[in-house]
Parts: sequence; structure tokens; C-alpha cells
Amino acid sequence: MDGMTRSGAPDLAPQGAEGSRRMMIFRAFLAQNVAVGCAFGSFGVAVIPLQQQYGASRGTITLCLGLCILVLGLVSPLIGTLIGRIGLRRTMITGTVLSGIGYGLLAVAPNMMAVLALYALPIGIGLAMFGPFPASVLASNWSPNNSGPALGITNMPLLVAVLPMVSVLLIGAFGLTGLYLALAGLHLLILPLMLGVVDAPAGAVGAPVERHGAGQPGMLSTRKVLGLAAFWAICVGGGYLNSVGIIAISHIVPFAAERGVPGEQAAILLSIMGGSAVVGSLIVGFLCSRLGAALTLALIAATQVAGWLVLLSTSAFPLMAATALFLGIGGAGVFPAINVLSGRLFGLASLPRVLGLLGLVTLPFTFGMPPLMGVLRDLTQNYSAVVMVIVASSAAAGIMFVAMARIAARKPPEIVAAT
Repeated sequence: MDGMTRSGAPDLAPQGAEGSRRMMIFRAFLAQNVAVGCAFGSFGVAVIPLQQQYGASRGTITLCLGLCILVLGLVSPLIGTLIGRIGLRRTMITGTVLSGIGYGLLAVAPNMMAVLALYALPIGIGLAMFGPFPASVLASNWSPNNSGPALGITNMPLLVAVLPMVSVLLIGAFGLTGLYLALAGLHLLILPLMLGVVDAPAGAVGAPVERHGAGQPGMLSTRKVLGLAAFWAICVGGGYLNSVGIIAISHIVPFAAERGVPGEQAAILLSIMGGSAVVGSLIVGFLCSRLGAALTLALIAATQVAGWLVLLSTSAFPLMAATALFLGIGGAGVFPAINVLSGRLFGLASLPRVLGLLGLVTLPFTFGMPPLMGVLRDLTQNYSAVVMVIVASSAAAGIMFVAMARIAARKPPEIVAAT
């Protein structure tokens, strides 16, 4: 095995290590963007055409993305185990192919039930296998000493901002069939780059072993992870902050309308949030390298508290727009910051399993909180109670992350994992 790692990856010469690291982060960035961009960036503009083509209700159409998110969370623990057994490269290649097939089949789906099944199964599972979770693990493996900037770059949702405009043009020219074939082709284009994925630098923690079936050395067992108080603290705090970002996207337009903001301006607030997410992940990544991930999450929580209090106290559009900008930046940074904190507390070898379990355990927040806030608004006839819940819970999450910052500063990963 001269010149090769045990996983079959090339042994990187020192002078080529930095170039290889950048290429792996670029691959992670592409994988995350194609996975999330195709699922989320194209869906909003496809809702009405889907409704027209299949004669389904708006609620049924929007269930497509809900099922995709649900499956993503449910299978994430299995994907974490899969990464530990067969490595990132094989997992990400399989996910890219599976998701691409899903979009290809959507182009010829005969009915709405088929559309729902395709969004849930090949696309939802594919998203879990090569999307933000495995892409972030890849970036972390290649930047073990300072993963914040790498994770910020990886999780920049560039295609989420670009694909809506492209999708409108494709649907106008070629219909839904043209859109879904183009999305399938995008997966095909990045497949050669996924073939070049190397799990980690030669000899580094996180590189897969030759006997994949034995599992990855140093990876904590599922039982061990679930027994750690730090894991559950991240689940509660991180899961809630993630849900606040989804709540904002789901409710900012009707919230602004309730404050007397005209419909077009209310829609602009949503666009500002989406646009700020492109730079938000990058900004938060660099903050993690400066302040540490736990304090960065505490700062995001403080931003949510201040931002929603400002939104509740004003109907002036310029102030609301500036607030939406900061809320979007913070919301986009939660996931990369959680990645950095999890790697710091549990070690990179255990990161796939920890992130997989986080995806499952936080489903009650990410899947349940946005509609629950809608129910609360309907019961109280305004958004004041909703904002107070967001403010109080974000403040509690911020205090918890400040406490976690002190723990992370005192203990190295192997000690945290043992406590």
C-alpha cells in the first residue's frame, strides 16, 4: 500500500496538503449547495406549477418539502453510522446518485402521490447522505484545528439564493419537466468531484479504516452519546435556535402584515433574510474561530432576543429590514456553529454519529415548532405571545451556551466525551 492510506486515498505530500484541503472544502461546499439548493431553492417557485399540473391542494404540495425534512431527520443517525462504516466518499457518492435519480423521476412523475414519495425517499435520503451533514463532516476532517471558517464556507447557501431565479426561467421555457431534468443534470455534473472525496488527510483522526465493517476507531457508541449531558444540552439549545430560523422564514411575512407593513415590503423582508444567509454562515464560521462555537451560539441567541423585541416594537420598514438582515445572518450560522461545538466537545471521530443523532433528536423543534407557533398565533389572535416565547427561549439558550463555553474551555474533547 505504498503511497496510499488504508482507505485507498492518496498520501498527500506536505506541499500539496493545503491545496488538497481547499479542494475538499470546495467539494463540501458544492455538495451542500446542490443538495440544499435543489431541494429548497427550487421548491418555492415550483409550488404553483405543481398545483396546476396535478390538481392538488396547496397543503398537499407544501407537504413535499415537509416530508423531505422529516425523512432527513429520521435517517440522519443511520447515515452517521454509515459514514463510520464505509466512509464519507462512498456515502456522498451514493447520496448524489440517489438524489439525482429522484429529480430525474420527478420529471416524469405520473401523479401527486409519486411526487410526494420521490421528495420523501430518494431526495430526502439523498439529502441526508451528501447534504449539509456529511459535507460539514468532510470540512471538519480537513480543518481539525480551526474548523469554523471551513464550515462557514461549506454551509454558505449560495444556490438557495440563485436557484429560485433560474427555476423561474426554466419553468417558463421548459415547464416542470425541464426544471427537474436540469436539477438531475446538476447532480450528474458534480458526481466526478464526489468521486475525488478523501475522508481526511492521511493518518488524521476521521479517516476511515480498511475494515469498514468494524466501525471507525474512536467513534463513541450511540448509547454513549445519548448518555452525555452535553449532547442533550446542544440538542435543546441548538435545536431551538434552528427552529427560530425556520419560524422566522415561515412567519415573517404575516407578522409584518399584522404590523401594518404593505404586502410587497413584507415579502422584501423575507428576501433580505434569505440573502443574508449567504454571508451569515461565513461570518459565523469566522466568529467561531475567534470566540469559540459556544460563545458564538450565545451571541446568535442574543441577536434573536434583541431582533424580535425590535420587530415587536416597531412598524418602521427600514428598522425592520435592518433587523431581518441580522436575524438571517444568525439563523444561517446555527448549523455550522453546532458542528464546530460538537467536534470540540466529542472529537472529530465521533462527529458523524453525533450530528446524525442531533438531526433525529431535534426533529420536534425543527419540524414541530413552526406550526406550533402558528397555532399559538391563532389562539391569541396576534404575534405578541409568539415573540415572547421566542425571546424567553432564546435567552435561556444563550445562557446555556455561555455555560457550555466554560466547559469547553476547561476540558479537551476526550475528557468531555468521558464525562
